Amino acid sequence: MFDSFEEFHPLDFLHLAEELSSMENKFNSSESAVKRNIYGRIYYAVFLCVREFLINNTNYVSWKHGEHSRMPRYIKNNGPFTISLNRKISRDLKALKKLRHQSDYYLKKPNKYSKEYQNWVFEDIEYAFSIANNIIKAFNNLGKVS
Repeated sequence: MFDSFEEFHPLDFLHLAEELSSMENKFNSSESAVKRNIYGRIYYAVFLCVREFLINNTNYVSWKHGEHSRMPRYIKNNGPFTISLNRKISRDLKALKKLRHQSDYYLKKPNKYSKEYQNWVFEDIEYAFSIANNIIKAFNNLGKVS
């Protein structure tokens, strides 16, 4: 039921992704279905944590249209870190977004010679967890996310 939308912290999505990953073989679903959900939860944990930080600590304004592209650009140009770390976090957010997008919209890898294939992110779950944890850690070092 949708009446149980109590307040929650976006890091709960990351914890759920970790639990799904540790129990991957125990589900009555395909490995691909489980992994696709993991990518989505990792992305949204980071996206929501970063968005809330930016809203509460910068002049970033959240709009529901285009935010998934706008937020990495904002961090790249106006983020709270050094220029190089802002750029890295922006790139990493884009990579997580691509992994989530691929998981949600593609039923198989695109043809090797297609434009989509050239833009494909071929990283694994461990990579996604690693960059998610690095982004969260960077914001935690500012004392703002936990």
